[in-house]
Amino acid sequence: MQQQIEVPARWDALVDLMAFCDQAEQTLPLSPDQAYLLRLTVEEIATNCLKYGYPDPPPAYAVLQVHCAYAAGELRITVRDRGNPYDPQAHPMPDLDNHDPATRDVGGLGLFFVREMADTIAYNHDPVSGWNELVVTKGQV
Repeated sequence: MQQQIEVPARWDALVDLMAFCDQAEQTLPLSPDQAYLLRLTVEEIATNCLKYGYPDPPPAYAVLQVHCAYAAGELRITVRDRGNPYDPQAHPMPDLDNHDPATRDVGGLGLFFVREMADTIAYNHDPVSGWNELVVTKGQV
């Protein structure tokens, strides 16, 4: 079972991506953890692509592609874009020991939660085509 969507790399397209997640949750036999990871991954990675991957306004070719596949109890989420290369696995872990909001760095928790919940994460950047691809998987518990 598969579903996919391609949207312009614009902030207003996040609504379409979340509606895609709603449809996938209703169509695919996802566990609660898989459904949560789907929504978290799409929202977090798409937001990071828009925030850091493209200039403002983004070029006309800028799109975000999301592909969801479900087979043998495993959810596979693929997010593709042609923005600046960025491997989320190379992002430092947030300082969870610092509980002082005045001195704690802002951000990084969404990506942290994706990495914590996923079974696997794989990133690839193709320098010839410019495509970035992030694949996140989660089996049923």
